[in-house]
Amino acid sequence: MKSKRPPELANVPWITAEGTLDCSKFPIDVPIRQCLDPSSEAFGHGCRFLGTMVSAGRVDAGIFLLGLLRYYEDDLTAATIVVESLAAFQDPRCATALFGELRRVASSNKTRRYLDAVITALTRLPADMVQERFSALSRETAFSYKMRAKFRDAAEAIARHW
Repeated sequence: MKSKRPPELANVPWITAEGTLDCSKFPIDVPIRQCLDPSSEAFGHGCRFLGTMVSAGRVDAGIFLLGLLRYYEDDLTAATIVVESLAAFQDPRCATALFGELRRVASSNKTRRYLDAVITALTRLPADMVQERFSALSRETAFSYKMRAKFRDAAEAIARHW
């Protein structure tokens, strides 16, 4: 099969012979630089690309996203973008960090979108990492009735999906 890669990209390791991008080989420093300023449009692009790199098997990209979650913990707009990108990081430490966010951030009108993003990201992780923990949270009286209902719904959705 003849390569579809243009000759000027012959020595670029992250372009496949078919001419597509291989995120598992793409240099991580490019999206990392995009993630340094949460007020720029590039921030979201960088986070999403790191999520894509995680999906391609780049654990280092997932670890960086976990670090961004801590770094931007007081900026829920930026943290929401990071959480949405973390959904691809199928690692128990990611689940632990995201469940920690459910305890750290008090539920309010101001935090609802963020907490919903955390719950959604958690539902995309393997059931054995999250289902029991959602069930346990749904029984904790420290959370409001609405939050416990969201946890219960998430546990049930995971049971149906997996």
